[in-house]
Amino acid sequence: MSQIKSIKKGEIMGSFNAMLPRVTVASIKKNFIRSAAALILLASGIASAGVVTTTPGDNEPLPPGTDLALLYYQHAERDRVNVNGRSAVPDFRLTSDIALARFVHWTTLGGFVVTPQVILPFGRLDMRGAGNQTVSGMGDPMFGSNIWLYNNKESERYFSLGGYFAIPAGSYDAAKASMNLGENRWKGVLEVNWVQAIISKVLYAEATLEFDKFGDNNNYAGARLRQDNVYEIQTHLRYILNDKNQLGVSYFHTIGGETYLNGVAQNDRQTSDRALLTWTHFLQPRLQLQFQGGTDIHVKNGPQENWRLNFRIARAF
Repeated sequence: MSQIKSIKKGEIMGSFNAMLPRVTVASIKKNFIRSAAALILLASGIASAGVVTTTPGDNEPLPPGTDLALLYYQHAERDRVNVNGRSAVPDFRLTSDIALARFVHWTTLGGFVVTPQVILPFGRLDMRGAGNQTVSGMGDPMFGSNIWLYNNKESERYFSLGGYFAIPAGSYDAAKASMNLGENRWKGVLEVNWVQAIISKVLYAEATLEFDKFGDNNNYAGARLRQDNVYEIQTHLRYILNDKNQLGVSYFHTIGGETYLNGVAQNDRQTSDRALLTWTHFLQPRLQLQFQGGTDIHVKNGPQENWRLNFRIARAF
């Protein structure tokens, strides 16, 4: 019974961003996409977003020996591209339908809880107004784990580190530049996570600091693409309504990530803010549904979301 309760309150892993393209200043002047597929899945696949996106409740660990299978789906729409905060492409529209399959195993290493896992993204992108294109296929697979260095269930306080890497094995066509689901480059992610009960068993504050580093893409529409590091803070406030329902509100702030084509800066450094509302519902103690809705509040450079809907189903074994 205690295991069921901990699964219901514990980490059910949220991840989305990395499969969507970003539009740079240079690309807008040329009226077609010529920048990096900024970041994955990890997703929210979101332009100007962190690679591994957490959701409320993700960083409270489950008991060792638990296996978790998850399936994510996200639909997002954008009708503007910003340059220095101003809309720059007439009649622009970018719609994305992204899915992720994820498997996580809880175990211990040296007395610490760890979560080796694999993430497999796939989906479809449809762009209009900046060069009409539609692409579909697989994104770059991602592997990694979290490790809980502080895990105190009595005080409901948790501290963990996460490390992930993506391999360039997804669908990629160099001629399509950033309109690809694969990125043709290696990618690494480091996370620092903190969870603290404000009101025991009722209200929780959660925060993640994320650092993303990118390898070079040596065949980006015939050019060499390099990207600066991206930094993101992800914050959540989670309210336990009852045994079956949880509510959450989230805020994300992202900076960095300027790109360079053949060494020439594209003047597309990211600064973005995003908000999400979350409802989590347990159909059974080991079967969870999660629904999210949100929008970009501000995007300095790149496509800005009008809205997004996320859905996740998680099954613990």
